[in-house]
Amino acid sequence: MDLTLNTSARRRLEALASTATSPAPMIARSRLIAAGLDERDIRSLTESGQLSRLERGIYAPELSGTPDPMIVRICAHNAASTGQAHVYTHTSAALLWGLSVWRARPLVHVAHAGRRGNRGPADDVVRHNQIIPESDVRIRNGMRLTSLERTIIDCARLLPFELGVIVADSGLAHGADEDALRRLVSEGRGTRGIRRVREVLAAADGRAESPAETRFRLLLDEWNLPEAELQLWISTTGGPERVDFGWSSRRLVIEVHGYAKYFDYGPPDEKIVAQQAREARLVAAGWRVLNIYWPELDDHETLRAKVRAFLTTPHALVGVA
Repeated sequence: MDLTLNTSARRRLEALASTATSPAPMIARSRLIAAGLDERDIRSLTESGQLSRLERGIYAPELSGTPDPMIVRICAHNAASTGQAHVYTHTSAALLWGLSVWRARPLVHVAHAGRRGNRGPADDVVRHNQIIPESDVRIRNGMRLTSLERTIIDCARLLPFELGVIVADSGLAHGADEDALRRLVSEGRGTRGIRRVREVLAAADGRAESPAETRFRLLLDEWNLPEAELQLWISTTGGPERVDFGWSSRRLVIEVHGYAKYFDYGPPDEKIVAQQAREARLVAAGWRVLNIYWPELDDHETLRAKVRAFLTTPHALVGVA
């Protein structure tokens, strides 16, 4: 293997990727050739895993910081569809907006006016035969997609209730306009799925910071347990602390931990130590704390008993003379 050739090809590849405007760099074969790479270079980079062929004539470099695989797939579809009038919709638009999308099927949703709604040439592409008004279209990173508000509405129609609320919570946290949401609901009166849309929006709350918090809040509502104060600020000796769910009258706190709390922003051990120190400050301020972890959210009966016991059993105030 010619390492000098591969190093040179790699530099050319990185230079091409640095000019990309999409969240996942996509490079057409013609651009690779124009940049000085030949067939041998492309084959070598592909075989070594530094370059992946995603569509006919479309390649993605394997660089550090590569985004969600579904975003990569959407960007590849967009690169291969140059010249076609299309708009990314539903969960594809949600991903491009940076919203939380949990357990959605790995499909590329795209609207083509005048085309029959079905799967595209690739099994993972769903074509929606619908005209998206230009007022509901935005351009992000060179790609056309539904507006944030239209995306929330479309996902509420498509997804099961819990998943739709997760997207809606995330959309509201990203600044979705509630007046625009109400307008879209009004315009959709009598259409298929509009009842589900209303239910999702009624349950949505932009204060949720993760799918875990959304899921737990929905369970609290389902179980008819005392209503919590969301994102409650509590004074401690170490300064104010914001908690996920609080009950001021009982001085109770529930913290819900999703996978990302431990693995996204630092070594797990450091996160655990920080959590324990934070909890100690809350306890010293006279609050009781219950921690709930992501896997527990799937065992509803066990979790319900655990939470009900915590909220209804009298507790002596800790740290209060």
